[in-house]
Amino acid sequence: MPAHEGTRTYDAVIVGGGHNGLVAAAYLARAGRSVLLLERLGHTGGAAVSSRPFAGVDARLSRYSYLVSLLPDKIVRELGLDFRVRGRTISSYTPVERGGRATGLLVGGGEERTRRAFAELTGDEREFGAWQRFYGMTGEVARRVFPTLTEPLPTRAALRARVGDEDAWRALFEEPIGVTVEENFRDDLVRGVVLTDALIGTFADAHDPSLAQNRCFLYHVIGGGTGAWDVPVGGMGALTDALADAARAAGAEIVTGHEAVRVDTDGRTAEVTYRTADGEGVAAARHVLVNASPRELAALTG
Repeated sequence: MPAHEGTRTYDAVIVGGGHNGLVAAAYLARAGRSVLLLERLGHTGGAAVSSRPFAGVDARLSRYSYLVSLLPDKIVRELGLDFRVRGRTISSYTPVERGGRATGLLVGGGEERTRRAFAELTGDEREFGAWQRFYGMTGEVARRVFPTLTEPLPTRAALRARVGDEDAWRALFEEPIGVTVEENFRDDLVRGVVLTDALIGTFADAHDPSLAQNRCFLYHVIGGGTGAWDVPVGGMGALTDALADAARAAGAEIVTGHEAVRVDTDGRTAEVTYRTADGEGVAAARHVLVNASPRELAALTG
């Protein structure tokens, strides 16, 4: 399509400066492409940002996204990110009253501590044994599946072969996760702790036929090939700041306070119209990457 007067041209324009947009900008720029990233807000990072909420205290807290699991070490290494995480000693604590007695389930602090917590809650060793078997299974699935996050998307058959365990495939990919949880655990509180990773944020239930809860559960248990969720040093903003630094160092142009309002394309090239405090501008590109929701993409393209 013919460029408007004053239009700047790039190999790629990226709409949105969240962590995915920043990763794309860094890799494309390192590959020698000219890149413009447009961010509506006055800062990059999207939901992965930090703030200093206490005056006079140099403590950065994650504002929205707050733990790291699905960030592959491969990206940290390849982009040379100055980014570190720390493991959590305690994974969760769920209080409950049983028979008029205040108790609860503490997960973490080592195998023996967790074993004692299960025994105090249930009165025997069976639930802890079931817990170990269940998460041994998810751990093996994690080890096999997590590397695919930085590979071309596998077919269903290829992923099934990669998992290589028909019982695990049925439990996590074919049947509602609620069936698997009820088959493996008898205690309602234990079931609830396991299902937290499946239901949080989904508005689904444990037996939803859509399997939205299974997808949520898999995201929670495959991270890093272990399922561990770690705390970022400096909050999530430390990650996105490092990504922005890497992208700029590679030559990407990152501009904040620039809101993309329209994407026009003839199928070969595109023009992105953006709005700033001073007016409107247009950037042309062979490729446009939109780091936003499908709804926002639909609005941009009309």
